[in-house]
Amino acid sequence: MVEAYVMITAAAGTARTVAETISELDEVSRARIIAGEFDIIAEVEAASNQELLSVVTEDIQSIENVGHTRTCIVLE
Repeated sequence: MVEAYVMITAAAGTARTVAETISELDEVSRARIIAGEFDIIAEVEAASNQELLSVVTEDIQSIENVGHTRTCIVLE
């Protein structure tokens, strides 16, 4: 199991909608709106690094109004 936090920017005024869409993904345990450089942080659990890559690049980054992402893999 690979755990990661994915920080996401969203287009102005769309953070709530984007967070709701992200939270519907099976691998996302929760998505929260945050303040700072990023708009949303999502907690992701994947079976492998390859699955995590797929979730981030194919699922999250393809959501309308998602800007860029930064992924932090949990080590311990």
